[in-house]
Amino acid sequence: MINNNLVFYREIAKKNGFWLWTILLFLGVFYLNLVWKALGNIDDLITNILFYGAVLGLIWRRRDRINLNSNFFASFLGLSLLVVIVIKTLSLFSFESNLLSLVPFCAGLGVALIASGLRGLRQYGQELFFAWFLFFPTGLIGNFIDNIVKITVLNAKFATYCLYYLGFNVINRGNEVILSLPSLGNYKAIVDYSCAGMPMILLMLKLSLLLVSFFPVAKSQCFSIPMVSIVIGFVLGVVRVCILTLAIPEQATFDYWHGTEGSQIFSTAAIMIFAAFAYWMLNRDGLLDSSHAT
Repeated sequence: MINNNLVFYREIAKKNGFWLWTILLFLGVFYLNLVWKALGNIDDLITNILFYGAVLGLIWRRRDRINLNSNFFASFLGLSLLVVIVIKTLSLFSFESNLLSLVPFCAGLGVALIASGLRGLRQYGQELFFAWFLFFPTGLIGNFIDNIVKITVLNAKFATYCLYYLGFNVINRGNEVILSLPSLGNYKAIVDYSCAGMPMILLMLKLSLLLVSFFPVAKSQCFSIPMVSIVIGFVLGVVRVCILTLAIPEQATFDYWHGTEGSQIFSTAAIMIFAAFAYWMLNRDGLLDSSHAT
């Protein structure tokens, strides 16, 4: 009799799990379709696909350990949240596009309530954090960090030092790099949020946090790996500011490195450098061996 009950409840859990995964996949397609319609940028779409897949991957890894035990109130609350999300996102105004970034977190919260109830939300803490952090508008997070740490000012200072030691006549004033050329006069580069590489730094940080979540790295590496990712993004941001400062006299060259194409070159370089570092570190520790996979 007991064995029959266990089989019965396991079958219910499997059926619930199937429907929950179906809901998550539907919400993912729904969200990515909205992203494409709102932004129309293939790079943003690919990044969102990567991040959404990563969140699903984190849940899938421990699917057998998730407790599916909800109640009517929590399920009704979660379902209501999903309905509100769908209705609202289908009627967004153009100035509300930032609300799209809250869809993954709110949808994840709704599904978690349906799956495990209020008491079971704790077991989804990591996934809900990533559903918020990975998709939250980079500009809002970046500007908040910059107001505290002053990344733009630090970037301008480091870029000034680099150009000075390369033999150029430069001075720094806040977030400005002032270049003096004997034959052309003075030029001023103003380092703003995007030029300082904040989007690139945040992208590297997100990738590093995903890395330490997917692999059983040592506790010390849970801190050192994100720090390395931040340094990579910051250093490449300094290099970009140096190039932009020197390119000011040549408008076409400056426009190229200041535009989307020039920015993507540095973002791609940052990802490749971090990927090489991550491969070296994981291979050194034997974590790429399938026998160490968890």
